Amino acid sequence: MNLINKDVDMIFYPCLPYEVKEYEDCTNHYNCPMVTSYPEVIKNNMDVLEEQNIRFMNPFLPFDDKKRLAKRLYEEFKDFDISWREIKRAVEKAVEEDEKVKGDIRQKGEETLKYLEETGKKGIVLAGRPYHIDPEINHGIPNIITGFGMAVLTEDSIAHLGKIQHPLRVVDQWTYHSRLYRAASFVKDKANLELVQLNSFGCGLDAVTTDQVEEILSSCEKIYTVLKIDEIDNLGAAKIRIRSLKAAMDERDRNGFTIKKGDASCKKVLFTEEMRKKHTILVPQMSPIHFQLLEEAFNVSGYNLKVLPYVDKKAIDEGSSM
Repeated sequence: MNLINKDVDMIFYPCLPYEVKEYEDCTNHYNCPMVTSYPEVIKNNMDVLEEQNIRFMNPFLPFDDKKRLAKRLYEEFKDFDISWREIKRAVEKAVEEDEKVKGDIRQKGEETLKYLEETGKKGIVLAGRPYHIDPEINHGIPNIITGFGMAVLTEDSIAHLGKIQHPLRVVDQWTYHSRLYRAASFVKDKANLELVQLNSFGCGLDAVTTDQVEEILSSCEKIYTVLKIDEIDNLGAAKIRIRSLKAAMDERDRNGFTIKKGDASCKKVLFTEEMRKKHTILVPQMSPIHFQLLEEAFNVSGYNLKVLPYVDKKAIDEGSSM
């Protein structure tokens, strides 16, 4: 609405299904679904665009392929009399700048790590999504951490230094998640670092990351701290959590705690043909209509699958009392 209120006559808001592949060992490199398709939501739900005759351009672009990206941009902007040469050069310059920015961030991360080693101070890898940089969203948590005398690093400043112990419990297919898992893998071996994850419950994908990051850190008995941004209405609660983390770090130092090398890989149990005859697969109810079909389809295929009854408050209370 900010742009509309400024009387613009054209908005360019592309859909980007893929991010640039940053790690060769990741399964895929998807962007967040919001980045992928939110422009479609705007186009189909904001009548004001049509009412004010605003041209809304939201093409799906191959952001992970420089050559194809240039070609698609040339196709999209052909009405603006922009030459192929100009488009190609603009894409090349943009890619160069993107790589430079990422390189600067990584360099700063390495400089901070060196500073911590030289001074004996502690650091916190504050892992969050790009929008968590906004002070209105992160509630000034970085300032709270530095107020306790600890340095703050972002996950993308040190993720390139981490090596994942495969296989993970989850599918490593989201670019942000890939950075997060590698950052956690780096932190788990460092005595002077801890990781604090900023989590927004409104992001369904973030729910997957919390358990996986905790498993990576706990494999070396590191402390896992998650701050749920959606639940913070004042800084008091966040400050208490960070103060508690700092106290735990100090106590470990006094007690001579040493990091125990652990294996963060997931030991998956393969479902064999023999298990098909003897085992029952229990599935939580997540879609009442569709899962009825799912249960029948699996059973017809020779599996013994049972969709559990819908979990309501009564079931939760019953489980809590046991």
